[in-house]
Amino acid sequence: FFASSFIIIIIIMSSTNNLAPRPSLTRTVSHNARTAEDILTRFYAAERRYMASPAEKRDFGDLEDTLSPEVLVHQSPDMPYGGEYQGHDGFRSWSEAMATCFDRMEVSERQVLHNGNEVVVTSTLRMRVRKSGEEVLGPLIQWIKVDRDAGTIKEIRPFYWNVRGINEALGRGMYGQ
Repeated sequence: FFASSFIIIIIIMSSTNNLAPRPSLTRTVSHNARTAEDILTRFYAAERRYMASPAEKRDFGDLEDTLSPEVLVHQSPDMPYGGEYQGHDGFRSWSEAMATCFDRMEVSERQVLHNGNEVVVTSTLRMRVRKSGEEVLGPLIQWIKVDRDAGTIKEIRPFYWNVRGINEALGRGMYGQ
């Protein structure tokens, strides 16, 4: 009796138009990732999938789920996509620019050093130039701020070891000429 009454109540409530507005169900994400390492693991997996996809099939949703709505990315001005990118739209813009250059990005051999919500990641970065297939490999250090309560990344500041080599692999001079 209780179960059938409960189902009837749900049906009545869902068909009533006078209910208070419900929160949007378009992007409700449940995370159990509350450690910096778990947050970063989800991010790197989503980034890898995004980069590997052809432009017409890229889905930003998985990547967006790992990011704070106010995320801020600081890219070296010497990179082809240098500058600051804020919010999901800014991050998407940076991701598109980077995915235009590379079709593979893998951050491996990660060592995560953290103090609460501040994280330093030392790693090896392997990228493949989309146009030529040339591999670019080198150390990468990232200073990242996370929100462990929300399970998202708030800020990223990457430091590439060989900016010149990346630009040369892309057919650009040291400073993007």
